[in-house]
Amino acid sequence: MAATVVIAVASVGLTAAAGAQSAKAKAADVGITDTEIRIAVIADVDTPVQPGLFQQSVDAVKAWAKTVNGKGGVAGRKIVVDFIDSKLNPNQTRNAIIEACANDFAMVGGEALFLNNVDDMVACKDAKGQPIGIPDLPGLALDNTQKCSSVTYVVVGTGTYCATRNDHPQTYTVQQGDYLYYLKKNKNLHGIWTVPADLKATKDSELPIFQAGVNLGIKKDGQGFYDVFTRDPQSALTPVVQVMKQNGSTWGYNGSAADKMVQLRHEATLQGLNTVKVWACNQGCYDNDFLKQGGADVEGTQSVLTTLPFYSEYKSNPTLNELVKAVGGVTKVNSSAVASWLATLLFQDAVAKATANGGTLTRQSLFDALKTEHQFAANGIIGPTDVAKRQQPRCIVMVQVKNGKWVRTYPSKTGTFDCNKKNLIDIKMDLS
Repeated sequence: MAATVVIAVASVGLTAAAGAQSAKAKAADVGITDTEIRIAVIADVDTPVQPGLFQQSVDAVKAWAKTVNGKGGVAGRKIVVDFIDSKLNPNQTRNAIIEACANDFAMVGGEALFLNNVDDMVACKDAKGQPIGIPDLPGLALDNTQKCSSVTYVVVGTGTYCATRNDHPQTYTVQQGDYLYYLKKNKNLHGIWTVPADLKATKDSELPIFQAGVNLGIKKDGQGFYDVFTRDPQSALTPVVQVMKQNGSTWGYNGSAADKMVQLRHEATLQGLNTVKVWACNQGCYDNDFLKQGGADVEGTQSVLTTLPFYSEYKSNPTLNELVKAVGGVTKVNSSAVASWLATLLFQDAVAKATANGGTLTRQSLFDALKTEHQFAANGIIGPTDVAKRQQPRCIVMVQVKNGKWVRTYPSKTGTFDCNKKNLIDIKMDLS
C-alpha cells in the first residue's frame, strides 16, 4: 500500500499556532468585552448512563483557556469558559444552546450527543440583532443535523453527505485506510461488526464505514452487522461470539464504545474463540481505561487514529504536550479530550485570521475565517484537513495493543501519517 507520509509540525506551541494573539484586536459582538472573550462548552457530563461522560472534553477546553491566558490570551483578551451541562438530554441541550447564544461569542469543544436541533444555533442573533448564528466548533458532532449546520465547523466532518442528505441513497465519505492496512496483511477476512444502536445518529454514522469493509472484500458471517446497546451485559454478546465460533471468523470489528470491545474480547476468551486474525476497533478504544478493563483479553486489538498516538508521542509534539501538562498528566487524556483540544486550536487559528491586518473580531468575521480553513493540521496533531468543506481527515496512524500498551504500528516513524488518497471513499447508502 503506497503511502503519502506527512511529518508532523512539532516545533511550535499554542501561541505560534494561531499567530500573535497578545496584541489587542478590535472586537464587537456578543460575549466579548475589552478584557474577555466568553466561549461555551456544551457537553454531556452528569448523565444517568455514564456519569462524567465527557468531563475530559470540558477539562481540555479549560486547559486550553488556562494555557492561552498565561500567554496573553486570544485577540488580547482573557478566555472565559462557560461550561453548560447538556446531561444527555435533548431539552437540556437546546436550553444550553439558547443560553450560549445570549452570553457567549462561540461554542467550542462541545460533545453533546443529543444536539439534533440546530434552529436556535442558526437563528442566534449577533450584537446588531442580525440572525447570523453562533459559531459552533464542537469536539464531537454525532448527529448529521449538527454536522451539516451552516454554523458548525468540526474537524471530523461528513464529506459529501450534507449535499446529498435529501437524496436516495445518500453519499457518505468514510475512512477505509485501516481496511486497506488489514487486508494487505491478512487474506480471506470474514466475520462480524458490532453496531452502536442506542441512537439512530450513532448507528447511521457507523454503517457506511462497515459497508466500506464489505465492499473491499471482508465477508459477513451470519448477518454480519450486529446491534449492541450500552446497557446490555456481556451475555448479550454470547450469540454473536457463537456465530463467530461456528464460522471460524477471522475478523471482529467493534464500532461501539470501548467497553463493548472489552466485553466482546472477554466473551471470545470465555468461549474459546481462537480463529480471529484481526480484532479491530474505532478510535474510542485508544484509551488507557480500555487496557485496564480488558487486561490480557484485549491483547492484539488494533485501532485506526486520525490523530497522533498521543499516549506515546505527546512529548514529541509541543502542542499535545501543552494539553498533557495543563490537564495534569497523560493519564487524564483520551480521544474526547484531544478532539475538544483540536476544536480550541481551530477557534484560535480562525480568530487570528479574522483579526489579521487590523480586522475586527465578530461572529461574522469568525465565520468568514472558518470558511478559509482548508489545510487545518493543529500543529501536526492531525494531517492537513479541509474543515471549511467539512471533509473527513484523510491521514491515519495504525496502533495495536502489544504487551499491554498501545503501540504505533504504521507508519513506523514517530510524528508521521499515512495520507494515501485511497484512504477516503464515497459510500452510497439509504439510511433516511
